[in-house]
Amino acid sequence: MIDIEEFQVRGLPGIVYKVRFGDRTVDYWAPRNPGQQILVAHDGQNVLDKRNIGINPHQRATWELAQSCIRIAEKNLVTPPTVICIYHTPYAEDSLGRLKDYTPAAYMNQKDNWLSESYGVYAQEVETFIGNLTSDQLIDEITEVIVPQIAARFKQTINPQRTALLGASMGGLAAIYGVIRKPDFFRTSLSFSPHWVIGGNTLAAKMMQDFPSPGKHRLWMSRGTKGLDALYKESQDFADRSIRERGYRDQTDLITKVINRGAHTNSTWARNVPAALDFWLKEWK
Repeated sequence: MIDIEEFQVRGLPGIVYKVRFGDRTVDYWAPRNPGQQILVAHDGQNVLDKRNIGINPHQRATWELAQSCIRIAEKNLVTPPTVICIYHTPYAEDSLGRLKDYTPAAYMNQKDNWLSESYGVYAQEVETFIGNLTSDQLIDEITEVIVPQIAARFKQTINPQRTALLGASMGGLAAIYGVIRKPDFFRTSLSFSPHWVIGGNTLAAKMMQDFPSPGKHRLWMSRGTKGLDALYKESQDFADRSIRERGYRDQTDLITKVINRGAHTNSTWARNVPAALDFWLKEWK
Protein backbone atom coordinates (compact mmCIF):
# COMPACT_ATOMS: atom_id res chain seq x y z
CA MET A 1 0.00 0.00 0.00
CA ILE A 2 1.41 3.37 -1.09
CA ASP A 3 0.13 6.57 0.50
CA ILE A 4 -0.83 9.23 -2.05
CA GLU A 5 -2.70 11.99 -0.25
CA GLU A 6 -4.60 13.01 2.85
CA PHE A 7 -7.56 15.36 2.53
CA GLN A 8 -10.64 16.58 4.35
CA VAL A 9 -14.27 16.43 3.28
CA ARG A 10 -16.89 18.93 4.37
CA GLY A 11 -19.13 17.48 7.06
CA LEU A 12 -16.75 14.63 7.80
CA PRO A 13 -14.48 14.70 10.87
CA GLY A 14 -10.91 13.58 10.56
CA ILE A 15 -8.96 12.68 7.46
CA VAL A 16 -9.68 10.79 4.25
CA TYR A 17 -6.71 8.82 2.98
CA LYS A 18 -6.00 8.17 -0.68
CA VAL A 19 -3.72 5.19 -1.29
CA ARG A 20 -2.71 2.88 -4.08
CA PHE A 21 -2.46 -0.88 -4.27
CA GLY A 22 -0.54 -1.58 -7.47
CA ASP A 23 -2.62 0.18 -10.12
CA ARG A 24 -5.74 0.38 -7.93
CA THR A 25 -6.65 3.63 -6.13
CA VAL A 26 -8.56 3.49 -2.85
CA ASP A 27 -9.97 6.21 -0.58
CA TYR A 28 -10.75 5.33 3.02
CA TRP A 29 -12.01 6.94 6.20
CA ALA A 30 -12.34 5.61 9.73
CA PRO A 31 -13.73 7.01 12.98
CA ARG A 32 -11.27 7.98 15.68
CA ASN A 33 -11.80 4.69 17.51
CA PRO A 34 -12.92 2.13 14.90
CA GLY A 35 -15.23 -0.69 15.91
CA GLN A 36 -15.90 -3.85 13.95
CA GLN A 37 -18.11 -2.46 11.15
CA ILE A 38 -16.46 -2.22 7.72
CA LEU A 39 -18.20 -0.96 4.58
CA VAL A 40 -16.57 -1.52 1.18
CA ALA A 41 -17.89 0.55 -1.74
CA HIS A 42 -17.42 0.06 -5.46
CA ASP A 43 -16.98 3.07 -7.79
CA GLY A 44 -14.90 4.59 -5.02
CA GLN A 45 -14.03 7.64 -7.11
CA ASN A 46 -17.66 8.83 -6.68
CA VAL A 47 -18.01 8.21 -2.97
CA LEU A 48 -15.94 10.70 -0.98
CA ASP A 49 -13.80 12.89 -3.25
CA LYS A 50 -15.91 15.09 -5.52
CA ARG A 51 -12.78 16.26 -7.36
CA ASN A 52 -12.96 13.03 -9.31
CA ILE A 53 -16.34 13.83 -10.85
CA GLY A 54 -15.76 15.49 -14.21
CA ILE A 55 -18.64 17.96 -14.44
CA ASN A 56 -19.30 21.53 -13.31
CA PRO A 57 -17.85 21.77 -9.78
CA HIS A 58 -21.11 23.23 -8.47
CA GLN A 59 -23.03 20.19 -9.74
CA ARG A 60 -20.71 17.52 -8.44
CA ALA A 61 -22.47 15.11 -6.10
CA THR A 62 -20.83 12.27 -4.23
CA TRP A 63 -22.59 9.57 -2.25
CA GLU A 64 -21.73 11.40 1.01
CA LEU A 65 -21.40 7.88 2.28
CA ALA A 66 -19.20 8.41 5.32
CA GLN A 67 -21.33 11.33 6.50
CA SER A 68 -24.44 9.15 6.30
CA CYS A 69 -22.61 6.33 8.08
CA ILE A 70 -21.94 8.64 11.03
CA ARG A 71 -25.56 9.78 11.30
CA ILE A 72 -27.06 6.31 11.01
CA ALA A 73 -24.51 4.78 13.37
CA GLU A 74 -25.33 7.41 15.97
CA LYS A 75 -29.04 6.69 15.53
CA ASN A 76 -28.39 2.99 16.18
CA LEU A 77 -25.90 3.61 19.01
CA VAL A 78 -23.05 1.82 17.23
CA THR A 79 -19.59 2.90 16.12
CA PRO A 80 -19.52 4.23 12.54
CA PRO A 81 -17.98 1.82 10.05
CA THR A 82 -14.63 2.19 8.41
CA VAL A 83 -15.50 3.18 4.83
CA ILE A 84 -13.24 1.77 2.09
CA CYS A 85 -13.87 3.10 -1.42
CA ILE A 86 -12.44 1.02 -4.27
CA TYR A 87 -11.85 2.80 -7.60
CA HIS A 88 -12.54 0.93 -10.80
CA THR A 89 -9.86 0.63 -13.49
CA PRO A 90 -9.52 4.13 -15.00
CA TYR A 91 -11.14 4.74 -18.39
CA ALA A 92 -7.90 6.34 -19.54
CA GLU A 93 -6.14 3.04 -18.91
CA ASP A 94 -8.87 0.82 -20.37
CA SER A 95 -12.12 2.15 -21.82
CA LEU A 96 -13.81 -1.09 -20.75
CA GLY A 97 -12.04 -1.34 -17.40
CA ARG A 98 -15.11 -0.65 -15.30
CA LEU A 99 -17.18 -3.13 -17.28
CA LYS A 100 -14.55 -5.81 -16.81
CA ASP A 101 -14.19 -5.07 -13.07
CA TYR A 102 -17.89 -5.23 -12.28
CA THR A 103 -19.37 -7.81 -14.67
CA PRO A 104 -20.20 -11.02 -12.71
CA ALA A 105 -17.70 -13.18 -14.54
CA ALA A 106 -19.13 -16.58 -13.63
CA TYR A 107 -22.45 -15.73 -15.28
CA MET A 108 -21.36 -13.58 -18.23
CA ASN A 109 -18.33 -15.35 -19.70
CA GLN A 110 -20.04 -16.53 -22.89
CA LYS A 111 -21.50 -14.47 -25.72
CA ASP A 112 -24.93 -16.05 -25.34
CA ASN A 113 -25.17 -14.71 -21.78
CA TRP A 114 -25.27 -11.12 -23.04
CA LEU A 115 -28.36 -9.33 -24.28
CA SER A 116 -27.81 -7.34 -27.46
CA GLU A 117 -28.62 -3.91 -26.03
CA SER A 118 -25.78 -2.50 -23.94
CA TYR A 119 -27.39 0.79 -22.84
CA GLY A 120 -24.02 2.45 -23.21
CA VAL A 121 -22.05 -0.01 -21.11
CA TYR A 122 -19.89 -1.17 -23.99
CA ALA A 123 -19.36 -0.24 -27.62
CA GLN A 124 -17.36 -3.24 -28.83
CA GLU A 125 -18.33 -6.75 -29.77
CA VAL A 126 -18.82 -8.94 -26.71
CA GLU A 127 -16.20 -11.40 -27.93
CA THR A 128 -13.51 -8.74 -27.55
CA PHE A 129 -13.77 -8.60 -23.76
CA ILE A 130 -15.59 -11.58 -22.23
CA GLY A 131 -12.34 -13.50 -21.97
CA ASN A 132 -10.80 -10.68 -19.94
CA LEU A 133 -13.35 -10.04 -17.20
CA THR A 134 -11.57 -9.06 -13.98
CA SER A 135 -14.33 -9.17 -11.34
CA ASP A 136 -13.03 -12.34 -9.70
CA GLN A 137 -9.54 -10.89 -9.42
CA LEU A 138 -10.91 -7.64 -8.00
CA ILE A 139 -12.88 -9.41 -5.29
CA ASP A 140 -9.80 -11.43 -4.40
CA GLU A 141 -7.74 -8.23 -4.22
CA ILE A 142 -10.32 -6.54 -2.00
CA THR A 143 -10.69 -9.42 0.44
CA GLU A 144 -7.11 -10.68 0.53
CA VAL A 145 -5.10 -7.46 0.26
CA ILE A 146 -6.95 -4.15 0.41
CA VAL A 147 -9.30 -4.60 3.36
CA PRO A 148 -6.81 -6.56 5.51
CA GLN A 149 -4.07 -3.97 5.04
CA ILE A 150 -6.32 -1.01 5.78
CA ALA A 151 -7.88 -2.75 8.78
CA ALA A 152 -4.39 -3.50 10.08
CA ARG A 153 -3.58 0.21 10.10
CA PHE A 154 -6.30 0.71 12.68
CA LYS A 155 -5.71 -2.59 14.47
CA GLN A 156 -9.24 -3.42 13.40
CA THR A 157 -10.54 -6.98 13.42
CA ILE A 158 -12.38 -8.07 10.27
CA ASN A 159 -15.69 -9.53 11.40
CA PRO A 160 -17.68 -10.95 8.43
CA GLN A 161 -20.95 -10.46 10.28
CA ARG A 162 -20.25 -6.74 10.32
CA THR A 163 -18.69 -6.36 6.86
CA ALA A 164 -20.82 -5.09 3.96
CA LEU A 165 -20.30 -4.48 0.24
CA LEU A 166 -22.05 -1.62 -1.58
CA GLY A 167 -22.37 -0.50 -5.19
CA ALA A 168 -24.63 0.96 -7.86
CA SER A 169 -25.45 0.07 -11.46
CA MET A 170 -22.69 -2.29 -12.67
CA GLY A 171 -21.27 -1.79 -9.19
CA GLY A 172 -24.65 -2.93 -7.85
CA LEU A 173 -24.23 -6.22 -9.66
CA ALA A 174 -20.69 -6.42 -8.29
CA ALA A 175 -21.98 -5.82 -4.74
CA ILE A 176 -24.20 -8.89 -5.04
CA TYR A 177 -21.55 -10.92 -6.86
CA GLY A 178 -18.93 -10.18 -4.21
CA VAL A 179 -21.11 -11.73 -1.51
CA ILE A 180 -21.77 -14.75 -3.74
CA ARG A 181 -18.02 -15.16 -4.30
CA LYS A 182 -16.93 -14.44 -0.72
CA PRO A 183 -19.85 -15.31 1.58
CA ASP A 184 -17.52 -15.85 4.52
CA PHE A 185 -16.02 -12.36 4.16
CA PHE A 186 -19.12 -10.28 3.37
CA ARG A 187 -22.44 -10.95 5.08
CA THR A 188 -24.38 -7.98 3.65
CA SER A 189 -24.88 -6.66 0.11
CA LEU A 190 -26.26 -3.15 -0.47
CA SER A 191 -27.08 -2.98 -4.18
CA PHE A 192 -28.50 0.15 -5.81
CA SER A 193 -29.87 0.02 -9.36
CA PRO A 194 -28.25 -3.32 -10.27
CA HIS A 195 -27.71 -3.27 -14.04
CA TRP A 196 -29.68 -6.42 -14.84
CA VAL A 197 -30.13 -5.43 -18.48
CA ILE A 198 -26.79 -6.91 -19.55
CA GLY A 199 -28.19 -10.39 -18.88
CA GLY A 200 -31.88 -9.88 -18.10
CA ASN A 201 -33.96 -12.34 -16.12
CA THR A 202 -31.49 -15.14 -16.74
CA LEU A 203 -28.75 -13.22 -14.94
CA ALA A 204 -31.11 -12.27 -12.12
CA ALA A 205 -32.19 -15.90 -11.71
CA LYS A 206 -28.63 -17.22 -11.53
CA MET A 207 -27.43 -14.61 -9.05
CA MET A 208 -30.43 -14.92 -6.76
CA GLN A 209 -30.13 -18.70 -6.81
CA ASP A 210 -26.43 -18.53 -5.89
CA PHE A 211 -26.75 -15.83 -3.24
CA PRO A 212 -26.01 -17.43 0.14
CA SER A 213 -28.84 -19.25 1.87
CA PRO A 214 -30.83 -17.17 4.36
CA GLY A 215 -29.76 -17.19 7.95
CA LYS A 216 -26.49 -15.28 8.12
CA HIS A 217 -26.69 -12.91 5.13
CA ARG A 218 -28.65 -9.78 4.31
CA LEU A 219 -29.56 -8.19 0.98
CA TRP A 220 -30.72 -4.68 0.05
CA MET A 221 -31.76 -3.96 -3.54
CA SER A 222 -33.36 -0.82 -4.93
CA ARG A 223 -34.13 0.84 -8.24
CA GLY A 224 -35.59 4.15 -9.37
CA THR A 225 -38.42 4.78 -11.80
CA LYS A 226 -36.81 7.35 -14.10
CA GLY A 227 -34.52 6.95 -17.10
CA LEU A 228 -32.22 3.95 -17.13
CA ASP A 229 -33.56 2.67 -13.81
CA ALA A 230 -37.02 2.23 -15.32
CA LEU A 231 -35.55 -0.44 -17.61
CA TYR A 232 -34.71 -2.62 -14.61
CA LYS A 233 -38.29 -3.22 -13.51
CA GLU A 234 -38.91 -6.64 -15.08
CA SER A 235 -35.66 -8.23 -13.98
CA GLN A 236 -35.72 -6.59 -10.56
CA ASP A 237 -39.24 -7.90 -9.97
CA PHE A 238 -37.99 -11.33 -11.06
CA ALA A 239 -35.02 -11.08 -8.68
CA ASP A 240 -37.32 -10.07 -5.83
CA ARG A 241 -39.58 -13.09 -6.36
CA SER A 242 -36.61 -15.42 -6.70
CA ILE A 243 -34.87 -14.40 -3.48
CA ARG A 244 -38.12 -14.48 -1.51
CA GLU A 245 -38.81 -17.99 -2.77
CA ARG A 246 -35.50 -19.03 -1.23
CA GLY A 247 -36.69 -17.90 2.21
CA TYR A 248 -35.43 -14.31 2.47
CA ARG A 249 -37.90 -12.28 4.52
CA ASP A 250 -38.83 -8.66 3.92
CA GLN A 251 -37.69 -6.25 6.62
CA THR A 252 -35.70 -9.04 8.28
CA ASP A 253 -32.86 -10.08 5.99
CA LEU A 254 -34.20 -8.50 2.79
CA ILE A 255 -35.29 -5.08 1.64
CA THR A 256 -36.09 -4.46 -2.01
CA LYS A 257 -37.30 -0.98 -2.73
CA VAL A 258 -38.67 1.07 -5.62
CA ILE A 259 -37.58 4.70 -5.34
CA ASN A 260 -40.35 6.78 -6.87
CA ARG A 261 -38.88 9.34 -9.27
CA GLY A 262 -35.43 8.03 -8.44
CA ALA A 263 -32.87 8.37 -11.23
CA HIS A 264 -29.60 6.70 -12.15
CA THR A 265 -27.51 9.33 -10.35
CA ASN A 266 -25.18 9.76 -7.40
CA SER A 267 -27.63 12.23 -5.88
CA THR A 268 -30.49 9.69 -5.89
CA TRP A 269 -28.27 7.03 -4.36
CA ALA A 270 -26.96 9.49 -1.77
CA ARG A 271 -30.50 10.37 -0.68
CA ASN A 272 -31.39 6.73 -0.21
CA VAL A 273 -28.19 5.32 1.22
CA PRO A 274 -29.20 6.20 4.82
CA ALA A 275 -32.09 3.72 4.64
CA ALA A 276 -29.76 1.00 3.37
CA LEU A 277 -27.22 1.76 6.08
CA ASP A 278 -29.95 1.61 8.70
CA PHE A 279 -31.00 -1.82 7.42
CA TRP A 280 -27.41 -2.97 7.89
CA LEU A 281 -26.37 -1.19 11.09
CA LYS A 282 -29.53 -1.62 13.15
CA GLU A 283 -28.66 -5.31 13.49
CA TRP A 284 -25.89 -4.24 15.91
CA LYS A 285 -28.04 -1.82 17.92
